[in-house]
Amino acid sequence: MPTTPPPPDRAAPGAVAGVDVGGTFTDCVRVEPDGTVTARKVPTTPEDQSLAVAAGLAAVAEGAHEATTHVAHGTTTATNAVLERRVARTALVVTAEVADVLRLARQDRPSLYDLSVVRPAPLVDDDRVVAVEERLGASGEVLVPLTDAEVDRVAEAVASLAPEAVAISLLFGYADPTHERRLAAALRERLGPDVPITAASALLPELREHERTSTCVLNAAVAPVMQRYLSRLAGRVAPASVSVMTSGGGVDALDAVADAPVRTLLSGPAAGVVAAGRIAEAAGWPDALALDMGGTSTDVCLIQEGRPQRRGDGEIAGLPFRTPSVAIHTVGAGGGSLAWVDAGGALRVGPRSAGAQPGPACYGRGGREPTVTDAHAAAGHLGQAPALGSGALRLDPDAAERALARLPEAVARHAGTAASVLTVVRATMARALRHVSTEQGVDPTDLALVAYGGAGPLHACALARELGCPAVIVPPAPGVASALGLLLAPPRAETSRTVMARVAPDDAETSGLAEAWEGLAADARAAVARQDAGSVTVRWLADLRYAGQAHELRCAVDDADPATIREALHRAHLGRYGHAPRDAVVEVVTLRAVATGEPALASPPQRFGLGAQAPEASHQPITLADGRVVPATVWARRALAPGVELAGPALVTQPDATTLLEPGDVGRVDARGNLVIGVGSADEASGGR
Repeated sequence: MPTTPPPPDRAAPGAVAGVDVGGTFTDCVRVEPDGTVTARKVPTTPEDQSLAVAAGLAAVAEGAHEATTHVAHGTTTATNAVLERRVARTALVVTAEVADVLRLARQDRPSLYDLSVVRPAPLVDDDRVVAVEERLGASGEVLVPLTDAEVDRVAEAVASLAPEAVAISLLFGYADPTHERRLAAALRERLGPDVPITAASALLPELREHERTSTCVLNAAVAPVMQRYLSRLAGRVAPASVSVMTSGGGVDALDAVADAPVRTLLSGPAAGVVAAGRIAEAAGWPDALALDMGGTSTDVCLIQEGRPQRRGDGEIAGLPFRTPSVAIHTVGAGGGSLAWVDAGGALRVGPRSAGAQPGPACYGRGGREPTVTDAHAAAGHLGQAPALGSGALRLDPDAAERALARLPEAVARHAGTAASVLTVVRATMARALRHVSTEQGVDPTDLALVAYGGAGPLHACALARELGCPAVIVPPAPGVASALGLLLAPPRAETSRTVMARVAPDDAETSGLAEAWEGLAADARAAVARQDAGSVTVRWLADLRYAGQAHELRCAVDDADPATIREALHRAHLGRYGHAPRDAVVEVVTLRAVATGEPALASPPQRFGLGAQAPEASHQPITLADGRVVPATVWARRALAPGVELAGPALVTQPDATTLLEPGDVGRVDARGNLVIGVGSADEASGGR
């Protein structure tokens, strides 16, 4: 597809930083012009995340000579606002005949056999919904005109509600945005510049009224919160420029995110998946599975040709939204997940978690219930050092043993309590990995497993062995992979438009589709070019289905030729469902254009420093998941220079994570500092038993 050359006055790169805000820690990675990397973790400041961002930037810049010229940022501000319902008082302007669109929702049931299930309440109460006397047809034809008097009445009605934000979503507004634009202009004049107004036709010009309206309302409701936050952030990091991570796996400019903050919902894990894809590709594995295990949950995602799989919709707190998002699957299995026994006597792990306070019992903060981390501590997987991370946490294996002893004695009958807990939690993660691979028709034996997060590398080799993945890749700093991913994520913009065109087998041309695609591509290209993003590449996508189907498949297309469009759907349908009716009429539902620019970092850095570590190896016994106790070599990660090989059983320790190699596993440090582990067979891991 056509590209736009970089602007001639593009600024010379200086030091760049990625800052990812988590629930407990804010991770910051700074890359100097010579490639040197510094990483730090600072406590998150929930009352104002920008305080922790500024503290993290100061920590990684300490003693540096270069100024930070660009900051790529991942924030949970919008997500937290929705989850905690700390959103703006929002008014909704909607066509009179569908004024209850948010409450009517869809006919699907969140829990089919639960008679007491209650859907979450809409973000807009009924008394803040303003109905408009107007009506468009499905093709955009005017059935009931919007009069000037009605515009004035609606503006006055909305103003009387004293809203902090306004959402406008008219029936079939995507087909002709004229009515929405007239109302938006009148409301801006009536309410002034301090009340953000979101028009669905500008934010999401696509079909499906409930999802479009819900997306519009979510955007309006979080806009004031995000605009205030981004303003504070810009002031604290000035004069550095700022980009913000979006759910689609790219970054966008500060002003664009302020206008469309809904695109940051569920963006938290996206940066880590982007990093996993780039790291795996650089290590020679463009197809991979990402495994991010933290304290509460595990996120997994399929990566193909270095790019994470994406989807077109999502849900937060039961509220649907339609924006591009990385197709991450999350399960309640983390280092802090609690082990417990159900009413039938079966051992379960998660989804309940010990959280940051009190945390696992072995952290010595008052926790008494057994967790996955306690199982690792009791099994000797966390190394010999009594201090964890920077030394703020001191490991207490005896407390872990006492917590595990609280489980019924029957749990330990097969392989021991700690080993049983690890077996159960790995079964949960293995199911999640199969969900994004084999259930999507992708064979995991062709994929590497990229492990990151604080706990991912402890489980990766065992999971790869179970799935048949031939290799595990552990980045140099797995605990701050998401912060690094912010710098590897390209500037990205996606434009869309519902067209509802049919392509029959004998069609020789698709009238108007090429022109529509070109217009979308120009808008997407311009949005990325404004970020000073270097060369810009544009891809064409289409949501396609066979006539009579209710849902679409998103397909990449090279041009608007009817044969190309039809073949794209045949190929996708065959891969997903195992058959493709080639004589059926194809419906082009929505056209899309995705533009991407050049990321702040062209490739994963090679010079990564995380602080001092003792270089000498030591030895200690560890317990495997089958209950065997074996001697393991303990290595400090910083002691492993490129080219070094090591064999399991072994532990590789570092401030932000520990990697476990079982018998038969052989690791080698590649030129970029990744630990690439060839996974041994099940027979080797079990000692031939």
